[in-house]
Amino acid sequence: SELLSPSPSSSPSPLPRRRHRPHRRAPAWDAPAARSSRRQPVPASPMEEPRDPAERCSCRNTDCLERPLRRLFEGLASVLAARPWPFLLVPLLLSGVLGAGFIFLPQRQANDIERQFTPTWGPAKAERDFVRRHFPHNDSERFSAPRLPTEGAYAALIAVATNGTSVLEPAAWAEVLQLNATVHDAEYERLCARTAGRCASPNQLLSRHATPPVPGSLRFPLNDSVFLGTALGGVETDGGRVRRARALKLMYYLREDGPGAQDSRQWLQSFLQNITSKVAELRLVSIQVTYFTSLSRQQEFEGNTKSVIPLFSVTYFLTITFAVVSCLRLSCIRNNIWLASCGVLSSGLAVLSSFGLMLFCGVPFVVTVANAPFLILGVGVDDMFIMIAAWEQSLRKKEKSSVKSLLAETYTEAALSVTITTLTDVLAFFIGTWTAFPSVRSFCLYTGSNLDVLQQNYKRSEVLQTAITHALRR
Repeated sequence: SELLSPSPSSSPSPLPRRRHRPHRRAPAWDAPAARSSRRQPVPASPMEEPRDPAERCSCRNTDCLERPLRRLFEGLASVLAARPWPFLLVPLLLSGVLGAGFIFLPQRQANDIERQFTPTWGPAKAERDFVRRHFPHNDSERFSAPRLPTEGAYAALIAVATNGTSVLEPAAWAEVLQLNATVHDAEYERLCARTAGRCASPNQLLSRHATPPVPGSLRFPLNDSVFLGTALGGVETDGGRVRRARALKLMYYLREDGPGAQDSRQWLQSFLQNITSKVAELRLVSIQVTYFTSLSRQQEFEGNTKSVIPLFSVTYFLTITFAVVSCLRLSCIRNNIWLASCGVLSSGLAVLSSFGLMLFCGVPFVVTVANAPFLILGVGVDDMFIMIAAWEQSLRKKEKSSVKSLLAETYTEAALSVTITTLTDVLAFFIGTWTAFPSVRSFCLYTGSNLDVLQQNYKRSEVLQTAITHALRR
């Protein structure tokens, strides 16, 4: 007890000093844990930072295709702003080279109505080929009009008696013989469809009656095993016998087989050009003459198309004038009239390049393709306004002061929309080439290639604007 209780007179003894324990070393098997506990965290580099969720492609964010395209066009604009002239001169040279394909235009024209405006593999053509195989015809030796699988190559004349008289009267009959002698010339004798060694008769009555038939001597419609239903018109009968006939039809058939087919076509073209003047020289009094050929429908179709060309010219002029005047500004810096003119010129160069390329490739030039330039001009003017609007919007931004930044901003905003819409149009027209109608197929090929070249030409418009801006700022 004395040892445990301190003496009141003694001073308090100091507290015992705590001994320092040395740090226990981790065993060898726990060395990695010890090292990891002493390792300090290293800040992540910017390249290893996780991507912003707004930039990832997902169901809510689908601009993963738009962003790379914007960067691509921005880089392209930088290259164009630095070196504009090669991008302007090389396409012009290429357009001139491709435009040389127009020398093949006369050879590529294909305006046959049946071939271009009927299905290529239609059942009607297959059935006609079946008839041709089992009922062949020989225009040079044994011609027969009922055996023709088509309407044939022919020239038809209809003589109508004047003043209500009959073509079987002596005066009218004499004029019919004059008309027949005018058409049946030496060239027709060489090209006519033959039977029994001579030209097929244009009318059964002419081969059987050198003089006008006596009224009442002919039966209608069948006279001595000869069908007169296609030879006479406006017939009045009495007991089955012909009393009078108002009209008489002459059919002049030509050969379609062999090397004479092209000559027959040329004869028909010459017939259409000269028949009016030849009939006028005869000074016919008792009959009136009308004519029709197997080429008449084709020529009328082509003639109607050519008659529309002046209307297209007026439309082109109004569209181009509106596009150029709309871009006119009083300020020399903000004036976009050169860009508008280059935009319209780009449409023309697109037509020149694409049409020349298609003609080089041997694509048939159908009459419907003539409507493609107007469609291209409309699409081109629309794209031009988009490019001009984006350019002017870039000019209003203070931070976009250099030509490079202005063009990059314009391409980022406008080129993307123009490219996407153009590609969808091109895809739609190229899908149209799968059709069975050759005319539609040719139209889609020419128009689709036009739109593709037009997309490239509008980059040239901005190149011109870049060059002009460079010049003005100097």
